[in-house]
Amino acid sequence: MIDTYLVEKIIVILINLIGFWLMFLVYSANKKEKLNQWFVAMTFFVILWINFAFLGYSTNDVQSALIFYRLNWGSVALFLVCSFYFYFIYFLKFKNKYKILEYSVLFFGIFLFVLSLFTDFIIKNVIIESWGAEIIFGYGNILFNTYSIFIGVVIIVFLIKKYFKSHEKIQKIRTKYFLFGTFLFILSNIIFNVFLPLISNSVIYQHFGDYSAIFLLGFTAYAIVKHELMGIKTLVTQILIIIISVILFVDAFFLSSDFVMQILKFGVLIAFVYFSRGMVESVRKEKKARKKLEDSYDKIDQSIKYAKDTNVKLKEKNEDLKVLLTISDIIARTLDPKKIGQDIVDSVPKNLHYLKYIASFMVLYDARTKRTYAYFITESIITKKIRKLVGKTLGKRSGEISVCLGSDDLIAKTIEKEKIQISNKLEDFIAPSVNVNVCRIIQKLAKAKSYVSVPLFSSGRVIGAIIFVSIKSKKEITQRDKKILSGFSSHIGSAIENAELYKKTSIQMKEVKRLNMSLENANQKLKELLEVKNEFLHITSHQLRTPLTAIRGMISMWYDGDFDDLPKKEKRRMVKRILTSTERLNNITNDMLDSLELEGGFLRFQFKASSISNIIRETINTLKPNFEEKKIYIKMKVDPKIPDVEVESNYIRQVFMNIIDNACKYTKEGGVDVSIKKIKNNCVEIKVVDSGIGISEDDYEKVFEKFSRGENAIKENASGSGLGLFIAREIINAHGGKIDFQSDGIGQGTTVRVLLKIKHK
Repeated sequence: MIDTYLVEKIIVILINLIGFWLMFLVYSANKKEKLNQWFVAMTFFVILWINFAFLGYSTNDVQSALIFYRLNWGSVALFLVCSFYFYFIYFLKFKNKYKILEYSVLFFGIFLFVLSLFTDFIIKNVIIESWGAEIIFGYGNILFNTYSIFIGVVIIVFLIKKYFKSHEKIQKIRTKYFLFGTFLFILSNIIFNVFLPLISNSVIYQHFGDYSAIFLLGFTAYAIVKHELMGIKTLVTQILIIIISVILFVDAFFLSSDFVMQILKFGVLIAFVYFSRGMVESVRKEKKARKKLEDSYDKIDQSIKYAKDTNVKLKEKNEDLKVLLTISDIIARTLDPKKIGQDIVDSVPKNLHYLKYIASFMVLYDARTKRTYAYFITESIITKKIRKLVGKTLGKRSGEISVCLGSDDLIAKTIEKEKIQISNKLEDFIAPSVNVNVCRIIQKLAKAKSYVSVPLFSSGRVIGAIIFVSIKSKKEITQRDKKILSGFSSHIGSAIENAELYKKTSIQMKEVKRLNMSLENANQKLKELLEVKNEFLHITSHQLRTPLTAIRGMISMWYDGDFDDLPKKEKRRMVKRILTSTERLNNITNDMLDSLELEGGFLRFQFKASSISNIIRETINTLKPNFEEKKIYIKMKVDPKIPDVEVESNYIRQVFMNIIDNACKYTKEGGVDVSIKKIKNNCVEIKVVDSGIGISEDDYEKVFEKFSRGENAIKENASGSGLGLFIAREIINAHGGKIDFQSDGIGQGTTVRVLLKIKHK
């Protein structure tokens, strides 16, 4: 007959082997993974728990039994802490979500560990009975059991929640096996370690609860192997081989007394271990095949999900397209701008009900007069009440609202910033034009929860806004909503403005008659232009005659041989004078042609986003030899956040070539500083500051006029055409920018400032 003590000893050995084997495999699978680390710690304290319990139960010495049982209870306390962190914190992924609970479990676990080992609060004493060592518990055992039950309940409850909330098949199966093993383990311990000791006032059955750890380790091992939890494969087969090998080993050396039988059984053990290699390999192959099958299922699921998502998107696009077609149909029915506006706002409840929009109102804005000129609202029973409320509040017959750019209301911001604005309060859009209390009454009547204001565009500019009223909250407004509402409004602005233009045609015809009557005034102006033309020709002939006379005189002397006897250096000097006069003539001619084209409006600018810093840097590099020749410096400072500017780069380069070249010409000492930075009003500011001859106050008005130059400038450099800054001003004006200058007087230097808009309109 087999001894009970021997059987228990074998069970403890098996649990130890399985436990240490699991610890080794899990830790070696992924040493850095926290889940693996806590599993190892949890299994380690389970093994300590079972071993100390077995040693305490089986010893006959009171003092030894007391030490083993206290170590047993201390191991249980630390096991509970590790179990909580393994399941709750890392497997269920609740780290930092329940910090108070997390710290409380850790504190009480360590506290109970200390009480178990170093006090008699939990284990008061031990007495030796016939069946083994009996524990006499202290009052702290109630606290210990309460803590244990609490940890068990928390883990079970949250594992159940995880099981029912998890949508992934593998994750659900893993949770199920953990849940089942944990439940059996906890239930067994509650029965044998808590309730039976309380009922019988004895721990005779306690070791059965301790051995229930085999359920926890067994189901954990199965979950690890079958579903690859923590990255371990084929573990079940290996564990079974180990268990069978241990059983064969025990049977051969402990349960058999015949030496021959022991030899035979040992041979069977060796043969079993040898042939079990094939079993392991077979399981590995099966696992690979199953993995491929699961991957195939995953791909099928992904394809089905993709097809469903595509169908949903197609349905949404069909709904959105239907709305846009309806708007196009409304616009095509009439050319009356008021009817178009009213029909559009009336169509919102019918066409946008699927997105939960129940009404809308529209405000049209005239940027020229800076006033609203039309107002439409969806007609309904509620609208009539609203019109009365709004009309009384504003003292107006129509109950229209006004828009003032720069104010805080969201309609004004929609128009000014050209962006969609969203709020859950009506007062944010129409107050203070409408009293705040009235706004709240209107919102209550309409049962509205949010409002979306979308700008109306026509010819690239905002002409108003349409505000959509929704019964869903601000948080529920999606990108799809914004996209369809923007598409809805994109058709409206141009249609209404075109209808307005059509309506104004008759008025414009009357205007044509008035213009015909003013032709006489135009003829008079033509006469004045002819006088200007004559003046231009007179000045032009004077400007051109000077370099031409110089060129003709020197070439005539050259032709007559007057240069033949001159030294080579003198000849080169005379040739250079001819070249200089030719360049001056060329520059004057180009300046005149440019000025004529600018005044006549013949130049066509093609604005493109360009780097103004690169343009000016290229200009400086071109003119750098001139600065080096005069031995003066030129420095450039650029704000790193300078955006691109919409300009005609060739003409802007000509502007700064002229400005920087002038700064070089009229500076003898010091140098020129060029700075570029972004300023308010969406502009870039370029300053060119020189330390040159400066400009007298008397010459201020002449600087930007044609053929005009300051007396100081003429003395310094007589070769200028007087057209450079005039051309620069015309080019900058054509860009919608500004050019001006500042000088403290003669010899005080000059600052030329140019402002360019970042986005040209």
